[in-house]
Amino acid sequence: MLAVFPLNIVILPEESVALHLFEARYRELFADHKNGKEFVIQYYKKGVNSTCGTIVYIDQIVNEFPDGTVDVIVKGIQAVKTLYFEPVMKDKMYSGVEIERIGLLSNANDKLVAQFKDYLLSVKKSTNKPGPFSLYYIANRLQLSHTTKNELVCIDSDSLANTFLINEIRFLKKIREQEDTLNSNFQLN
Repeated sequence: MLAVFPLNIVILPEESVALHLFEARYRELFADHKNGKEFVIQYYKKGVNSTCGTIVYIDQIVNEFPDGTVDVIVKGIQAVKTLYFEPVMKDKMYSGVEIERIGLLSNANDKLVAQFKDYLLSVKKSTNKPGPFSLYYIANRLQLSHTTKNELVCIDSDSLANTFLINEIRFLKKIREQEDTLNSNFQLN
């Protein structure tokens, strides 16, 4: 059983996120895992835990404060499905989960890479990464909502993940087009 930290955010594999740990149970989790031991961050929204999450580790300890709170950077490793949630692990204050690792998704297909590069051009951004592009790299660059990231984390098929991200890019482009139209109409009045 792995420790779990339910949060209202989703951390994708390959993503690094800064966290401030202040609750006693998560300060205890930090003490038990600061040496690089893996734990799970699971999306928690409106009182409900997702059925998926991401294995993470503490990549960097930024600050440890006298009151016991701590700032850390965690890095996502691999998506998982939750098989069982234990509200409080034995002899611990934090929760635990039994998990099944989701197979690592591979690189994006050519169609997705083309759509991604086109999207970056349309929003005047570039990529300094020569490729190949992983599915998670693309998802991180798209700055998806946490709900959308959670949907992606739950996908265990390369082809479905490629299609999912292509659809997200189309959606983001459509929003951008509508914003441009509104800006144009506003300037005309």
